[in-house]
Amino acid sequence: MYTKINVINSINFIYERLKAKMREFFRDRHLASNPYLNFIEVYGLLLLLWIVMSGIFTVKFIIYGCVSSFLISCFVVGSLRIGGLKSNRTYFILHANYPKLLIYFLWLMKEVVKSAIDVSKIVLSSKMKIEPLVVWFKADYDNPAARAILANSITLTPGTVTIDIYDSGVFSVHALNSEFADGLLDGSMQMRVAKLYGETIDYKVVDVVTDYDFTEKEVVELTSKRFKRRRKKSNA
Repeated sequence: MYTKINVINSINFIYERLKAKMREFFRDRHLASNPYLNFIEVYGLLLLLWIVMSGIFTVKFIIYGCVSSFLISCFVVGSLRIGGLKSNRTYFILHANYPKLLIYFLWLMKEVVKSAIDVSKIVLSSKMKIEPLVVWFKADYDNPAARAILANSITLTPGTVTIDIYDSGVFSVHALNSEFADGLLDGSMQMRVAKLYGETIDYKVVDVVTDYDFTEKEVVELTSKRFKRRRKKSNA
C-alpha cells in the first residue's frame, strides 16, 4: 500500500512538473517561432525516426509510436530553445525554412563536389598551388543555429576550415589558397544561411592574412585585439 501511494505521488509530481514546463514553453513571448508549430516539428521528427528505425508498419505498432513520440515531445520540446546572441529573443533549434533548407542543402552538395574536384587537382598536380591563408569576416547572426550551420558548411567544403567564431559574429577561416578564400568571401554562403532563418546580417570582410609563416602568437594577438570575447557577468 505504501509503495502504491509513492508511485501515485511520483506520477502526480512528474505530471505537474511536465504541465508547468509545457505551459512555460507555449507562453514564451520571446520565442521567435510558433510554439505549436515547434511541437509538431519535434513530434513529426520523432515519429519519423520511430517508423524508419522500427521497420514495422502494423497498426498497433504505429499507435505505440504515436503515443511514445507525443510523450517524449512533451518532455524535450522545452529544452530545445536557445537564446539569441544579440537580442532577448528565443529560438527553437529545429525550426527553419525547410523548403529553403532543402535548396541550400542541394547547393552545398554542389559546392562540396566542386571544391573536392579542385582540391584533387591540386593534390595530383606536379605543381601544387598551396598557399594557405587565414581570413576573417563578419556575419553577425542572432540565431546560434545559423552560426553553427555556416561554420559546419565551411568545414564540410574541401579547402576551407572554420577555426573559430567570436561573440561579435566574426569568423576566422583557414583556406588552402586564394581561390578557395575568394569563393568564401563573396558572401553567397553567408547570405543563403541568413535567408534560412529570416535574418538580416551585417556582412563584411574584416581581414586576410596571406603570409603563411605567421606565428601562433601573432594570430592570438590579432584576434584578441579586434574580437576579444565578451565575458558574461555571473548572477552569483
